[in-house]
Amino acid sequence: MSEAELRPAEARSTSAADSSSKKPQDLRTLVIDMGQWRRAPIGGTFLIVLSPGAALPQAKRTPELDAQICAGIIAVAGKRSGRVYQTSATDYAVMMRTDQHTLVSIVRDFKIQMLRAIETHCPKSFGSIDQSRLVISYELAAIYKSAAERIAKYAEIEQKATESEPADAKLRPFSEEDVRKVMTAYKELGPDNFVKAFIRHQAVVVNSPNRPLRHLMNEYFVSMNLLRKPLFMGVEMRGSGRMFNDFTLVLDQIFLRAFKSLDLAEENFSINLNVETVFTKAFENFLEEAPRELLSRIFFEFRQPNIVEHFDEFEVARGLIKSKGARIAVDRIFPDTLGLVDLDYLGASIAKVHWRAGAGEILKTRAKAIKYIIECGVTPVLIRVDDHEALEVGAELGIHTFQGFLIDDIMKARAA
Repeated sequence: MSEAELRPAEARSTSAADSSSKKPQDLRTLVIDMGQWRRAPIGGTFLIVLSPGAALPQAKRTPELDAQICAGIIAVAGKRSGRVYQTSATDYAVMMRTDQHTLVSIVRDFKIQMLRAIETHCPKSFGSIDQSRLVISYELAAIYKSAAERIAKYAEIEQKATESEPADAKLRPFSEEDVRKVMTAYKELGPDNFVKAFIRHQAVVVNSPNRPLRHLMNEYFVSMNLLRKPLFMGVEMRGSGRMFNDFTLVLDQIFLRAFKSLDLAEENFSINLNVETVFTKAFENFLEEAPRELLSRIFFEFRQPNIVEHFDEFEVARGLIKSKGARIAVDRIFPDTLGLVDLDYLGASIAKVHWRAGAGEILKTRAKAIKYIIECGVTPVLIRVDDHEALEVGAELGIHTFQGFLIDDIMKARAA
């Protein structure tokens, strides 16, 4: 791709009207253009991946909705002289030259176009949309590899679909029957076998300067991927809204009942729960049976949106948990929302911040919020870490604790 095609919008005369009539380029063209950029890099080039398909379930999509989303993306990209590519039946990518400051407004404009289309064709769907997955941006000069890996996944999915699935194959909606299947599996397998089959843990580590990674604790969780394969393959989990929330409440109950079957080391660990679960009989029994020493090693993780939604109940839950000697971690904090909630006021000991492509620049703008969190004695943890940039950005901002697939790989390599 030539520099002329990627120069900033201010330097070009193409009108939005002219651009909106164009069709997106295909995935193959994107791969070629990224290869050309790799051979002759042009500074300030971003790849913006737009994923309405990851935010809205297949059952809610219509040709009219897809057409409006496509037209909106082309219109926004046209104003900024971006080049649009269709990466799948529902997703798109845009390559353009801009700067970090302008990128914020561009991402906002893309989100507005997609959310307007969704609200027009699927009213009252906002509660089931994970907006954090709608738009991800990659500055190619800094994280080309991550962008290339993302595009390679689209190519892999396309290839698998061509080889093994009929073109009209569709996922069915997640249902109460799927919830019952998991409950039945637990009853039939029993706690020990259910734990072996479906519960996993992931390490949280400390990355101190000039020292190897140090294991800090483990997070234990029911693996959704492991559940999916035998129990509900071909099911659409995205955008299932309240049904999925109810499902996580069931998983909480199962996890608490199976807890005694976990093979725990003598170290700190965390488990994920909904605020509502604290007021169930399963949690009451768990507290009665767990020795004080064990509770002193537990961090109960609650999602930030779940806390905000049920804040009055959370205050009561927090008092109960702390009275038993356990501690609280706040999960699902996205870079954009860091500082939105006073984590010290919540009584958190750990704040789990989701890493993703493009998070580095956002986190740098939240440097004061991160400093405040650390000064309050709350430990920030970057999670879902899959590239070394997270370690570098974390060190720059005073974050030294990490979790994710990259950490898993490093720890495995060190053990070997």
